Amino acid sequence: MKKIAFQGRRGAYSESAAYHLFGNNIEVVPMDTFEQIFQGIETGVVDGGAIPIENSTAGSIYDNYDLLYKWRHPIVAEVKLQIEHTLCALPGTQIEDLREVLSHPQGLAQCSRFFGQHPNIKSTAFYDTAGSAEEIAKRGDKHIGAIASAYAAKFYGLDILKQGLENLPGVNFTRFYAIQKTANELPDLSSEKALDIKTTLLFMLSDSGKSGALYEALGCFAKRNLNLTRIESRPHPDRPWEYIFHLSFEGNPKDPNVIEALKELQQYTDFIYRLGSFHKGKTEKLSY
Repeated sequence: MKKIAFQGRRGAYSESAAYHLFGNNIEVVPMDTFEQIFQGIETGVVDGGAIPIENSTAGSIYDNYDLLYKWRHPIVAEVKLQIEHTLCALPGTQIEDLREVLSHPQGLAQCSRFFGQHPNIKSTAFYDTAGSAEEIAKRGDKHIGAIASAYAAKFYGLDILKQGLENLPGVNFTRFYAIQKTANELPDLSSEKALDIKTTLLFMLSDSGKSGALYEALGCFAKRNLNLTRIESRPHPDRPWEYIFHLSFEGNPKDPNVIEALKELQQYTDFIYRLGSFHKGKTEKLSY
């Protein structure tokens, strides 16, 4: 049985993502930080990890972009998980009883409208959404609630006082990557399984000060009708004012068009590193 790491406590959204990415026949391993996931994969403590990379409303999770560059663990799958925040508390608690609600700062921000409607309830930042549910269960205080997933509420034996607590219900999604020590073998182009492949690259421009340098680099894909789905720049850790680009596009690295694009891209870059090629992820709901 594979050991799959995620950041947070049991009941976290990332735990649900782990099951979608690696299947139900896994042993989940909670870890305190994202870096511990990468370290665990490197040392063989775990077989893989589920990491969030971007949220549809809050944007990129920069820590994981930087860690992907640092550790270079292959991306082997992705899933887009619909996030639904719930207000949970000890059994028998009513919303009117609450004086304080704990959650991760992002969770609190995404539910700010609720706090505007209930000015008597204090929002308090906590390190983790599922961890806030665990904390409520430990404290045994009916005046304190948590914003977490329904999965976490069930796991810690809490009542759900309100579902769909987020400001914009139905439009909050987080993209998660599955990472592991070695890449999966891609099917031949003749196979139906070779369709709908995404590829993610790291690259650094060789002359970033040149006018149009990034335009020329991206043109390698445009002229071959390869659709770019995401580009993100992160500061190079050792070279001030220079940047590492994370680029995702629709294309199989066995496709001649992709091979030609990457060959041309070499003209404009100091290095290119393929982080992974994998099937485009589906949108899923939380596991319970």
